[in-house]
Amino acid sequence: MDFKVESSGQVGVLTLDGDLTISRADELRTALMKSLDSVDHLVINLDGFTELDLSCFQLLCSAHRTIARQNKRLTLAGEHLDDFRRIVRAAGFMRSTGCIMDMNKDCLWIGGK
Repeated sequence: MDFKVESSGQVGVLTLDGDLTISRADELRTALMKSLDSVDHLVINLDGFTELDLSCFQLLCSAHRTIARQNKRLTLAGEHLDDFRRIVRAAGFMRSTGCIMDMNKDCLWIGGK
């Protein structure tokens, strides 16, 4: 798994490559925490992910809640975003509304976001 953070002003891009599974959860958690601290808007680029599991869903959800509390933004991007959404939908994570922390209405699990 290769994590890279590219900052452009207040926007940073965290590129996730490889397996996003329990065996790499600590690395993902560390990369998310470091990234969230350094930018106002974090874009997670999913171009290089090959697999993901529940631990990744939980970490991304926690990151979104954390960044929302700080009045910052977190969004997903990349050419494999549709693959990511299919996996999220199959796992039962898609929702019609965000959680109480979703003040910007940018919940990662709302259909297509």
